[in-house]
Amino acid sequence: MAINVPESAIARAINRVLAAERDAADAIAAAEREADAVIDAARAERRRLLERARVRAARIHGAAQLRLDRMLDRLEHGAAAPGVDLGTLDQLAHQAVARLARRLTSTDHEPS
Repeated sequence: MAINVPESAIARAINRVLAAERDAADAIAAAEREADAVIDAARAERRRLLERARVRAARIHGAAQLRLDRMLDRLEHGAAAPGVDLGTLDQLAHQAVARLARRLTSTDHEPS
């Protein structure tokens, strides 16, 4: 038993399906563009954070190098600190490393 459906009704149904497919394709393309924008923003933020970390690390390294140079100069010129033995130096080194780690990982610290 064949069902007679007017050709215009079939054409309208096909057009609705095609329109729905176009709408879906447009929505997918818009979602892809939005995802690309989010990815681009994340990459820009990553670059900004890496540059900030590089600048902070260079600044901290420079300050530490200056302190080290001063300390070496004093040691070379015979200025001995009272009570500085190997245990004290080891303790000072551990404290310096702990402070450096805090400074490098802190989000609210910006050394001058």
